Amino acid sequence: MHRDKIVVAQYVAQVNQAARDINEQATGRVTNAEAETDANRLEVVRAHNELFETYGRKVEVVKLQASGSNTDDAAARADAIKAATEIKAFAVMGGPTGTNAFADELAANKVICLCTSSQPIESYLRWAPYVWSGLMSSTQGYLHRTQYVSTKLAGKPAQYAGDPAFKTKTRTFGLVYYETADNAYKSGAEFFQKELAAKNVQLADSIPYLLDLAKAPEDAKGIIARLKDKGVTTVALASDAQFPIFLTKEATNQNYFPEWFVTGSTGTDTATYGRQYDAQQWKNAFGISYLLARVAPEVEQAEVNYVNWHLGEELSSYPSITDWLRLFTGIHLAGPKLTPETFRDGLFSFKPVRGHITQFGSSYGKGLWPWDDYLAADDVAELWWDPAAEELVGGVPRKGMYRYVNMGKRYLPGELPAELKVFDPAGTSLLYTARPEGDKPPQYPRRPGRT
Repeated sequence: MHRDKIVVAQYVAQVNQAARDINEQATGRVTNAEAETDANRLEVVRAHNELFETYGRKVEVVKLQASGSNTDDAAARADAIKAATEIKAFAVMGGPTGTNAFADELAANKVICLCTSSQPIESYLRWAPYVWSGLMSSTQGYLHRTQYVSTKLAGKPAQYAGDPAFKTKTRTFGLVYYETADNAYKSGAEFFQKELAAKNVQLADSIPYLLDLAKAPEDAKGIIARLKDKGVTTVALASDAQFPIFLTKEATNQNYFPEWFVTGSTGTDTATYGRQYDAQQWKNAFGISYLLARVAPEVEQAEVNYVNWHLGEELSSYPSITDWLRLFTGIHLAGPKLTPETFRDGLFSFKPVRGHITQFGSSYGKGLWPWDDYLAADDVAELWWDPAAEELVGGVPRKGMYRYVNMGKRYLPGELPAELKVFDPAGTSLLYTARPEGDKPPQYPRRPGRT
């Protein structure tokens, strides 16, 4: 550890042009040039350095360019070793999501990593205290999903399916989930099956897929045929954001119109991607979201975030701002002696956040879950897809939005009500035009500049 600085390596993935093209089409925004992102990141870090107690040290960012693809185990290990031995990083920001080799190697070298996406809890406990993330582990998510399925859906007709024959048939469930070449998510899916079985609910099928956009249409064809053959009325979709583009299109091609259970998996619960899914399918989508009930962009713009308030100006983007906040919070709470263990103890001492609608319920450590928690988020909201709802995006009307049930109320594990209240606009929210009273952040005069 340096006496005057804390070195953080910023992982920079190789560009997947096909994935970038899909994302730009979905969002209607062109990806910032790398130089602009780099400059904005340095400003975000500078603001955190000036706002947080770092005990005489400053966080210094060093770029770590990926030497291989998102799924390349050997490259991931080599990059992690470089971060630990050449860059001598205390922490790494980001990493490949298609292999666990990167996180494995960093943990072996006792380097903090703010990386991974909703892995099973066994992974985080194995990596402890080195790997941290913002979203729930898949295990935590599956506990919420189990409650939703067992209390709201099981044993009842699939009344929201598109196929009239399904509407009077007792629900039959199938799971489609994102997987990696090293089967990182398998234990999470098996945990879901076990938890459902404890509630006397069986999965008719559980189907993993590896995301390869070149093969996605063919993969989707086989998955839909399999779900259809098993008579699945209700598809639980624990996928990435892009594969459902192909999956829902293929479902329509095969004249298969089930219910789609939105499980909160990455991006599937955003209007941005919901609009990319086959409209004949997604009008039958409902479930839970890890994300917050949405606030109108003009409200967020008026509030400003703490970084642009401190800088006295707006940036074109705020790269990984929530992860930088998590890192600096851990550094601040660790005290003068910074080690992975004191970083852990600092975050474990962070007071839980609860009871908001437009802020996440979050905590670390012991108490809420039956294991040590290295992931911030804890709660979910209920939602359903409204194909007729409309908003302006960049001045252009876009149809299709999620409606949040009970005005976006958030639920901790075990708190979801048994009543299924979807496809009824009464008591739902689309966009808050003002934050709920208890969610409003304190307001201070905006700084006029950097001095």
